[in-house]
Amino acid sequence: MLIIPIQNKPDWRRPPLMCFVLIAINVLMFIFYQGGDEARWQAAEDYYFESDLPDFEEQRFLMYVNEVHPEWRAQMDVEGEEFFYRESLGNPEFHHWLLSKLDAEGETEWLRQRREFAQLRDRVSSIALGLTPAAPSITGAFGHMFLHGSWDHLIGNMVFLLLFGLSVELALGGLWFTGLYLVGGLAAAGLHILVESGSQVPMVGASGAVSAIMGMFVAIYGVRRLRFFYTIGFMFGEFTAPALLVLPLWLGKEIFGYLYGDTSIAYWAHTGGLLAGFALTLLALYWRPAVQPMPHTEEAPSPQKMAMTRVDRFVEEGKILEATEAAASAVRQYPQALALIERYIELTAAAPESEGYHRANLALFAQAANPALSGYTLTIAYRRYLAATEKPRALTAKANLLMARRAAEEKDWPWLEELLRRLRQQRVNHPLIPKLSMALVNYYRRLGEEGRAREMKELAEEMAAFGQA
Repeated sequence: MLIIPIQNKPDWRRPPLMCFVLIAINVLMFIFYQGGDEARWQAAEDYYFESDLPDFEEQRFLMYVNEVHPEWRAQMDVEGEEFFYRESLGNPEFHHWLLSKLDAEGETEWLRQRREFAQLRDRVSSIALGLTPAAPSITGAFGHMFLHGSWDHLIGNMVFLLLFGLSVELALGGLWFTGLYLVGGLAAAGLHILVESGSQVPMVGASGAVSAIMGMFVAIYGVRRLRFFYTIGFMFGEFTAPALLVLPLWLGKEIFGYLYGDTSIAYWAHTGGLLAGFALTLLALYWRPAVQPMPHTEEAPSPQKMAMTRVDRFVEEGKILEATEAAASAVRQYPQALALIERYIELTAAAPESEGYHRANLALFAQAANPALSGYTLTIAYRRYLAATEKPRALTAKANLLMARRAAEEKDWPWLEELLRRLRQQRVNHPLIPKLSMALVNYYRRLGEEGRAREMKELAEEMAAFGQA
């Protein structure tokens, strides 16, 4: 399972330099320091096989298996010498077991060769700077955060560091960001040591410290709703949720991984980093405010915007028919979305006698009472429609009545008169018509045009008679 934010945007005018510095250190360590591990291991291996150690240690290894790991016998019988050499060269538990035996028995020459081999082997990065729970050290506590087991391991951690670190550093500042990164990595190491105490297997990787950055991210954004991308197996998608909600999801993922996942992954280090980063950042924000405003985040796109994006994509691909159908469907679903209505009109304007063009304009006229639609825009659309078509089927009685009321509100008296005459032709009787007519009568009386005023009054009386016929 993967859950990452896809909405936070850093301010590139103030680039988060420490985040890039940490990434650079990890990459340089992997290339120039860990890149020499093969040669270091080869030197240790050459020494081992040129010494007397293979002959000395075969029987002792059998004793070690019988005493400590009897469950290995079947595997040893299958793999033979390959199993023996792999474990005798690389198993730190066998090394410490053997040293205690040789020291007690006074095997000085054997002990000397084993220690010289160990000095060569321990120059390998994972042993030199990795964190060994059975023998923790300051060097390993800090060094393991900058080592990785493979290119995939490195790239994965650096991508997550970049995704979360840019916003976190902008909010906290470079020094606080770096300090909390290191402290979070130490906390991750501490929980790993506590759970895996006694293990001789070195832990490497920035995962614990990066998890701390993820915890910091959640603490900073808190209840703000963000957009996240997720994958679960072969399923993937997006969801919008408060940042705090993803913390238990991330924690649940780590616990599930510990119980059922790859045993080579330090899940408890991830858990320790998440919790430490979250708690430490809450404390930091309590004692001091964020040094920079949080990165601007856009609200998740509305369904209307998503529908518009789909229409625009069809247009860009030259699929005008599909774009028109998508616009029509969107307008039916979101009848108050003025931008979609206008796009629908644009797409159908090439065929002004088509059913789509009439429906598109009718959808606009139906929004005459919508304050988001300016009276000027509505008037222009009305005139444009009349000029484009010979049979204005979109000018239904309801549409005309809505626009007549809007014309009165806008005090566009010529347009109101025109709409009232259309309503008379349609033999419409409605309680609103006398009020609209009287507004027009009063307008003409103020102008001193008593004849026009009388005409409008007669028009209103005529329309009132429609309901009595």
